[in-house]
Amino acid sequence: MKVKKENINSILTINVANLIKNYNKLKTINSKVEVAACVKADAYGLGYIKICKILLENGCNNFFVATAEEALSLRKKFKSINIFLLNGVNDQNTCLEMIKKNILIVINNVDQLNIIKKVFIFRKKKIKCAIHIDIAMNRLGFSAEQFKEVYDGIKNYLNIKLIMSHLTSSEIKNSSHNLQQLNYFKKVINDFSFLKNIKYSLSNSNGSFLGKKYCFNMIRAGGYLFGLDLSSKNKSKPVISLKAKIIQINSISAGSGVGYGANYITKKKSVIATLALGYADGLPRNYKGYILYNNKKAPFVGNISMDLSCIDITAIANIKVNDWVEIFGYNVSILDFAKYSKTITYEISSKIGNRVKRVYNYNI
Repeated sequence: MKVKKENINSILTINVANLIKNYNKLKTINSKVEVAACVKADAYGLGYIKICKILLENGCNNFFVATAEEALSLRKKFKSINIFLLNGVNDQNTCLEMIKKNILIVINNVDQLNIIKKVFIFRKKKIKCAIHIDIAMNRLGFSAEQFKEVYDGIKNYLNIKLIMSHLTSSEIKNSSHNLQQLNYFKKVINDFSFLKNIKYSLSNSNGSFLGKKYCFNMIRAGGYLFGLDLSSKNKSKPVISLKAKIIQINSISAGSGVGYGANYITKKKSVIATLALGYADGLPRNYKGYILYNNKKAPFVGNISMDLSCIDITAIANIKVNDWVEIFGYNVSILDFAKYSKTITYEISSKIGNRVKRVYNYNI
């Protein structure tokens, strides 16, 4: 791998070709359905500016973010894309700023609705927005009944572009929740059938694989785009690979402790390599897996610290300082890595720190 001659100790490589393949795979599910991209949390840790640019060049024009700061930052770089603010707004100044920047506010509850109404009274112009209907997630969103109750009072100042909801268990294909939520959402659509030129969205990436009936007008893709499978059945192409550099190698005797607390004690004479990668970089402190070097495994030993971690390379010959080892990627899947960390892939990627160099490889 070629990198600049700077002091880089860890690299997250983004396979651009596979990112595009994953996006195109979702587009083939139903040619009439728009595939929007969720790029919140810095595109799940991959770098939202580059990811948005790549997806925009491949036909994606709808992007979802979580916070106002993310929305404004994205708008600064991309003037013409549709940006949806998932968490909505909680004050009038933020609301005005979103409107000024042509960002579509997702309205989740009556409190947010009241802020929108006050801004409308000030502006006297309908506000482009999306409505989030909660169908059993119990996290964000109106209940359908709540929204029906307030609709007559708000129809004159909202320019509704999208009505959306969210599946709770889409990665579990046979979950009874999926069909229940589908039927609930169909009822919502029927109740508001008098609305014209409205798009409807229920499914995330995994939801799109439940069948075309779950797709409606738009799917909101996130983890699948970035190779972060939650389900082993709907395999996406791997997109990210994390590597770290060895910065020191020590031969130590049997009975030696490694790392904070000396919780790991060598049982024999061992060769320990130190990686410039720790929990501040996104390597979970509880990780109990291994690295790969030339198809050979070396286990992590001792407590992972903020900036450093240790691996036992006793069984690997011809490994030296400044060599790169794979933490996860093409040989150690991120799905397995997450399992060893007792979490999910989304958390792993979104917590990869800024000290890790992002490299966008178009030639893998």
